[in-house]
Amino acid sequence: MIKVSVNGEIKEISEDLNVNELIDELGYTTKGFAVAVNTTFVAINAYEKTVIKENDKIDILAPVQGG
Repeated sequence: MIKVSVNGEIKEISEDLNVNELIDELGYTTKGFAVAVNTTFVAINAYEKTVIKENDKIDILAPVQGG
């Protein structure tokens, strides 16, 4: 297990997760997230190859409906 910050909250997650696996492990079910790792935006096509490391700061922004 490693510790990371997700949306400002410290979480323990499994080691060697990529962004897709992290989203699944955290229980997010909606699709279409914007994700930044250490303040750098991660494109959807890079989720599989972007591996989360100890002490990373992850921001996950879910889509919001409004009107």
